[in-house]
Amino acid sequence: MRMKTRMVLLTALVLAALACSIAAAQEVTINEIGDVAVGETVVINGTTNIEPGNSLLVNIAAIGFAPSNASAPGGVEGTSGTAIVEEGNATANIWSFEADTTGFEPGEYIVTVEWVEGDAVASATFNITEGETATPGETETSPAATPTTPATATTEPSPTPTTAGPAAPFAAVFAAAAFGYLLKRR
Repeated sequence: MRMKTRMVLLTALVLAALACSIAAAQEVTINEIGDVAVGETVVINGTTNIEPGNSLLVNIAAIGFAPSNASAPGGVEGTSGTAIVEEGNATANIWSFEADTTGFEPGEYIVTVEWVEGDAVASATFNITEGETATPGETETSPAATPTTPATATTEPSPTPTTAGPAAPFAAVFAAAAFGYLLKRR
């Protein structure tokens, strides 16, 4: 009989651990941005499994250092702001952020998107050019044009309530109680 009780408790412990791992890790992705000419508005968007209404911090910063004239006024080094997660489709929610590039220096920039209330982070790069960018359908022949790939970051679940969040603490308490019961029976 003791063996059967141990097997039942072990099964309950395994099920509780499985329930803890079901809580979905939060992730954010950034869609491909492409090249943008100085003075244009860049639209940065992507998908996430974070609940609608949450805030994402979006930061755009210049990459690298170039020689500059200390007496000349400098260009804009970047910008930041927030994007609010909106309801998407059955597989992912969406977010979007717009930034005016007037005053930005031509060059490569990095976009970092971070969930304000958790640990989900993603980043991608894009170029700001001096002239006009190619219109959709045109082929760009510039050797400096490098495609960017969507970036995805997955992190551990945070304490912020999400769809799967409340099950994890209950399952952990249940698993600890079952383990304590097994130790006490010895």
